[in-house]
Amino acid sequence: MSGRYPPGSTFKIVTASAALQAGAVAADAQVPCPGSWVVDGYRIPNNDGFDLGTVPLSVAFARSCNTTFAQLAAGLPADALTRAAQQLGLGVDFELPGVTTVTGSAPPAGDTRERAADGFGQGKVVASPFGMALVAASVVRGSMPTPALLRGVETKADARPDAPPPAVLDAVRAMMRAVVTEGTGSRLASIPDVHGKTGTAEVGDATTSHGWFVGYQGDLAFATLVVDANSSVPALDVTARFLSSVR
Repeated sequence: MSGRYPPGSTFKIVTASAALQAGAVAADAQVPCPGSWVVDGYRIPNNDGFDLGTVPLSVAFARSCNTTFAQLAAGLPADALTRAAQQLGLGVDFELPGVTTVTGSAPPAGDTRERAADGFGQGKVVASPFGMALVAASVVRGSMPTPALLRGVETKADARPDAPPPAVLDAVRAMMRAVVTEGTGSRLASIPDVHGKTGTAEVGDATTSHGWFVGYQGDLAFATLVVDANSSVPALDVTARFLSSVR
């Protein structure tokens, strides 16, 4: 509920929303996904260096092209990711009676290199599983919901951000579905109507990484984090067991 972790590629939900709102890319655009990309001397690789060439934005999202989303983020204003994150609840502070919560933080980037790293969740961005579940809930609901724990007890929020435009959210939802039907979340393809985004987030000296899967099924939003998993696969497997038990 309050831990701060790099969100890795799950943050591409925010980057996609920011880029679409800024007009930096269209939902049906063709985008480059090279095996690696260098910005200000900083080399950004895809996982195992895969190279897709030029592909639809939905494919770059589904296959989790770091290079695509780093390039998109690098071209945005310094606070674009900050604003897009807050629209989806990440960075909003809640007084939630009964539990201490922290959603996370996406501070404005100081330079292009930092902005590129933030674009695929490996810069200064941090998030809690609670925060990323709120991101998923905001995408499916169409605006940030106010979380509650105790019935009849009010939750206070320090911000009430405007929602992203409906067309942007429609595009993000479609991309999150493609993750499961044809992308990195295909281990869940047999479970109906799952939308999501995988993430493998490097920590420390980059020899260890956390595994994430963030998404929703119907009106149920969730975030799964497996610390030190070194892959998103364990998070996908935990999510499969979870969804199978609650539906």
